[in-house]
Amino acid sequence: MSVEEANTASGGSLTDRTARQIEQMIAERSLKPGDRLPTVQDLSRRLGVSLSVVREAIASLRAGGVLHTRRGAGIFVAEPSAIDNRGLFFGDLSQISSVVEILELRLAVEVEAAGLAAERHSMAQESRIYEAYEAIEAVMELGGTGEAEDSLFHIAIAEATNNRRFVDFLTQLGNAMIPRNKLRPLPASHQEHIAYLAQLQDEHRVILDAISGKDPEAARNAMRAHLSLSRDRYHSMIKAKTALR
Repeated sequence: MSVEEANTASGGSLTDRTARQIEQMIAERSLKPGDRLPTVQDLSRRLGVSLSVVREAIASLRAGGVLHTRRGAGIFVAEPSAIDNRGLFFGDLSQISSVVEILELRLAVEVEAAGLAAERHSMAQESRIYEAYEAIEAVMELGGTGEAEDSLFHIAIAEATNNRRFVDFLTQLGNAMIPRNKLRPLPASHQEHIAYLAQLQDEHRVILDAISGKDPEAARNAMRAHLSLSRDRYHSMIKAKTALR
């Protein structure tokens, strides 16, 4: 493992710094809303980091709504309203109850999205879901937690509905979609957290297999189970915090 990879795996600091540099370019108007993002190779040379770090930074910014993809055209800087409103509607992520509310909202939307994805997906869309799943796996093997990759897994499923409103909804959620970097469900020991991440990935696999198998009801059930379990984990945090008062 290179020093760069080690830095990324130990806390994502290099990826985070690269993402912040890209955001700074936007803030300084070097990149304006609607502009196409330079190529990964160009950003790698300009920022002095590897291609993989640039890709991870872009994935993080896409998940946060700072960048968006236009199919067949590339990656573009989002309009200011999409960026400025990212955290306003969905509340303070430090509040566990807010996370539970978001998960309840996601249950209302993503269960049906999974079913539609199973019915409507193309082979290319199925491949993108699988690639997002594999990306989570790769990051976890390096010791990361894969928030950005997890977001892209769910966005890839939304894209496979062939209804752009599902994609718009998840993009608007931004960083609120996968809050585990800020809030870790109990238990919090390192070994138990690794087991928790592995369980999440097992749940992702069940969703992926149901969509791949073109089984809408199984896909809905798998997504419902996945998000319900996540909601219940955060409910346990609320109970634990209440008990400590």
